[in-house]
Amino acid sequence: MKLVLSVIILMFPFLLNAQTACASAKDISLDSLKSISNFSKEVVYFKIRKDSSDKKVEFSGDYKELIIQPSECNDQKSFSLDSSGLIIPSEEMINSGICYCNSCIERYSKFSMSKDLFFKVIGGKELNIRSLITEKETELAWYEKRLKAGDKIRLRNILFIGGEAKFRTVSFKDLNRLYDVLVKNPNVDVEIQGHVNSPGKRNNKENQSLSDARAKAVVDFLIKKGIKSDRLTAVGYGNTQMIYPKAKTEYEMQFNRRVEVLVK
Repeated sequence: MKLVLSVIILMFPFLLNAQTACASAKDISLDSLKSISNFSKEVVYFKIRKDSSDKKVEFSGDYKELIIQPSECNDQKSFSLDSSGLIIPSEEMINSGICYCNSCIERYSKFSMSKDLFFKVIGGKELNIRSLITEKETELAWYEKRLKAGDKIRLRNILFIGGEAKFRTVSFKDLNRLYDVLVKNPNVDVEIQGHVNSPGKRNNKENQSLSDARAKAVVDFLIKKGIKSDRLTAVGYGNTQMIYPKAKTEYEMQFNRRVEVLVK
C-alpha cells in the first residue's frame, strides 16, 4: 500500500501537468483557422476539432518546434516538426531505415483530421495551418493490378544502403508484395532492374557492378522465398537512368538507388 501511494505521489505532478496542458489547449476549428501569431507564452497548446476523414492539415511558420499529438493529451505517437513543416526524424525512425542520418526518405507532415488533433507550439511567433482535401485514390496500387507484358513497376520503397547491395529495413514490405504478386501470377516472368546513385560521374565499372548486385539481391530474395529462377532476370543499369541526375539531398539519392521491375 505504501509503495502504491509513493508511486501516486511521484506521478502526481506529471498527471497534474498533463491535465493542465489539455485543459489549457485552445479549441479551434479547421475552417476558421489560417494562421496564429502574437503567442503569449513560450509553450502554447492547441486542439483542432476533428473535421472529416477526407481532410488533412499541414503546418509551417516561425517557431522553434511544433509537436503534434503531444503525449500530455493522448497516448498516440508524437511527431516534432521544424519551421518548414517537415518531420524531425526520431531515433526510432532513423533506426527503422525510413531515415538516413538526419535526412528522411519520408518526412510527410500532413495529418488526418478524422480525430481531434492536439499540438503544442514552442517558441512561437507565427504558425500557418493549411487545410488539404485528400483526393480519393481510384487507381489501383501496383501490387493490386493485373500485370501484362511491357508493364514497368517502380518499387519506390525498396531502398539500399549507400554503396552497398544491402536492403534498408523499409524495403521488406515491398519485397514481400513483389513475391505475393509473382505467386498470384504464375505465368508472369520479370526483369529486375538495379540502379545506383552517382550524379555527375560516368557509369564506371564500380557503378555497373553495384547495380548488378542490387538487382541480384532482389532476385536472390525471391528465389529464397520460392519463386523459380527461370522466371527472374537481373539487369544492372549503373547510373545511366537516375531519377535525379543532379541529386543533392539524401531523399533524392535514395530514389536513385532503386529497383524497377519490367514484366516480360
